[in-house]
Order: sequence, then C-alpha cells, then structure tokens
Amino acid sequence: MPKSSSKPVSRYAELPVDQIACYANNPRVTRNPEYLRIKNSLQKNGIESPLVVTRKPGDKNYTLHAGGNTRLNIAQSLHDAGDEAFAKVPCIVKQWTSELNLLVSHLRENDMRGNLMFIERALGVMEFARLAKPPDADQISQRELARQLSEHGYTLSQPVVSAMDYAVNRLYGLLPSALEHGMGKRQVMSIRALEHCAVRIWDRQCPDEAGEFTDLFSELVKNCDGATFDLDELTTNVANEIAVAAELDINTVLLMLDAERSGDPIELDQFVPVVPDESRKHDQPAEKRPFNLDRDLQKWRSAAIEACVVLAERFDLSDCVHVMIDARFGYCMCELPKRNATKLQVGIWKLLATACDQAKASKRVLKQILRPESRLAEALVSGRASDAYDDLLDIDLLDCGDRLLRALDDSDWRHTIDLLIAYRNMRKLADDHSLNLWKA
Repeated sequence: MPKSSSKPVSRYAELPVDQIACYANNPRVTRNPEYLRIKNSLQKNGIESPLVVTRKPGDKNYTLHAGGNTRLNIAQSLHDAGDEAFAKVPCIVKQWTSELNLLVSHLRENDMRGNLMFIERALGVMEFARLAKPPDADQISQRELARQLSEHGYTLSQPVVSAMDYAVNRLYGLLPSALEHGMGKRQVMSIRALEHCAVRIWDRQCPDEAGEFTDLFSELVKNCDGATFDLDELTTNVANEIAVAAELDINTVLLMLDAERSGDPIELDQFVPVVPDESRKHDQPAEKRPFNLDRDLQKWRSAAIEACVVLAERFDLSDCVHVMIDARFGYCMCELPKRNATKLQVGIWKLLATACDQAKASKRVLKQILRPESRLAEALVSGRASDAYDDLLDIDLLDCGDRLLRALDDSDWRHTIDLLIAYRNMRKLADDHSLNLWKA
C-alpha cells in the first residue's frame, strides 16, 4: 500500500478579494517603493501570478501566506473604486501549518525580493521571538531564537539576532526616522558599541552617578534622529556630556572612547603630557616623506574598500562585492544584482563597478576571480566581458539618474565622493607609472 504523504496540500481557487486579509504581522512597515509601478501593472494586466493564501482553522477569511500584501492592497482598493475585474482574484490555497511558519514565509518572500530594510526584518524576527517564547518565560534567549529560526528555514547568526534585538527594543523608539530611511546593521552595531563604551567610561569617571548614563544616552540618540544619521555627531555629543560631568577635556574623552572600543581601555594617569622640544628649529622646513607607490596605492585601495562596503550594504548589494585588499582597485563586483533588483540598486551596482574599472577587465582575468556559479561568470562563458554588463543589466544609468541622485542621503554622498576620490587617485597613480591594475 503506498504511503500517505504528509506534505501540506495546495489547490488553485479564485476567491472573493474581500475575503482575503493582508498578513497582520507583515514585516514591511513602510510603503513599498514599487507601489505605483505595481498598480499600473495590475490595472493593465490584472493579477498574473496567483496570490498564495492560507486559512487558520475556524477563521472565515483567508490570510496571505507569503508576500503579496502590496498586490492585495491595490486589488482591494481598485475593487472598492468599482473595478469588478478585481472582485475575485486567482489564488493558491495552502493548508494552514502554524503562525510561526506563516511569519517566516513572509520574511523569506521579502528577502527573495530584496526589498526589506534592516529594521523591517528585525521587527519580523522580534515578532517571531514573541510567538516562540515559552508560556512560562519572560523572553526567549537569542541563541534559542536563532536555533528556532533556522529550524523554520530562516537562518541568521546569533550576532545578527543580537543586533536586531537592539535595533527594535532599544533604538526604534529613539531613531524611528533614521531606521525607516534605511539605517543598517553596521550603524546599529556601532551605536550599541558606543553606548557600552560610554557607559563604562561614565561609571569610572563619575562614580557618584554610576548607572545614570543610559537615560542620558537615550536623549542624545533621540536628538540625532532624522532621514540621515551621523554617528560622528552622536559620538561628539556623548563625549561632550562625559567631559562636562567629569571635568575633562573633550579630546581626552574621545581618546578614551576609541581605546575602549578597541578593547584596550586607558585611565587618566596613563596620559603623559607632551613637552614641546624648544631646541627644534621651527623655521626649518619639515622633511618631505619619500614617495612610495605601493604604500600610496594601498592607502587609496583601503579608502575605496571602506566606501564600497558601506554603499553595498546600504543598498543590499553586499553579496555582489568581492574585496581584494592588496590588489587592483581593492574590490570587484563578483555577481550581478538580483533578478528583481530595483533600478536604484542596479544604478548603485553600476556606480561601484565603474569605480573599479571592471569593464576594462579581460574575460580571462574575471574568470579567475568570479565564483563559477555566479550569474556573471555564467554570462562570460558565452560572451565578451565588455558586453556582459550591458546584456544582463538592461538599463541605462541615465534612466535612473534622477532617482539615484535623490536617493543618496548625506552619508551616501560622502561615501560616494570618498569612493570616487580613491578611484581617481588610483587611476592617476596607474597612469603616471604605466600600470595596468587589471593585468593578470
């Protein structure tokens, strides 16, 4: 007798649009930037891909099972406006499994589309933590949370879970605008490191007020909220508060913060006053540092890598970057953007590829660097390197110029400028000394 399958059964159905609800715990908290494009497509073509829905036992209405919230919202609004073409919508009906599986399905779907910000993913993960918490416990440990997420098919490392916890439960009430404008894991972790270091220094230098800096730090963070976030501004404000309370020079506090972050804290008695050398002749010109080509190239490579990594993370392109610390321009683009990448992401990808002269790399050199399974490597098998980018990225950078320029906030601009300055200097060094940085 054949064994019965335990796999949940799915079926196709056309369901009344008003009997389907968006997922209540949808990770997205901001409006989909593709909303208008999707609306135009639905008005022209209807819903071409069925919505995936499920229904909890005992419920009358269906719930979206994996993504589709934007399409459903648009379909319902069009139907409410009198468009009977959206009275019923095509659906794949999946058997109900659990609330945790439903949440993870939406997280995975949004991740595949590459359109969730860090705070939105973090909110979804923290909602999973709430649902997965044992009834008799106040909370679930981060390690256990990471383990259960992995069991449900959504793998995150414990440090990433920790950063998400801090973002949601510590920063979201203080920096809602910054987080909803794209603040990423890197900045979140930097703020957390600054807080830990500042608290330790405050407790040492102001023992009578130990334990009181946490609330003050909250106020300082809140004052920095906005569409753009400046970590240097926050660091200076934090150092100033400690300096005033402890009657120290602000530069001394900044040095203490740097030392604390590096894991080698210093005390005040370690500061040795600098006694000027009066015997030195001030009218004697300083000796010029001898030119060193390798050193200068490495300096600009490091600057390019830092700027590229920040921009790639900001626009969810980290998987496309391969860092080459001591070679060429410091990095290359080892993969194409995701197939459903936005025009903005493609524009940033082209900017990064341009700033490392990747179009000048030969097919033979690229094949030595790229992962064999990457889409870019596969494209190079049957095409010239110079044509691969244009063939696979069907977009002219000018098409998204306005969107690209308006999307760069102050921090993005600084990193973009740093990247282009580093590129220009490496290009000049290569030209002056007849170097081919993409030579095998």
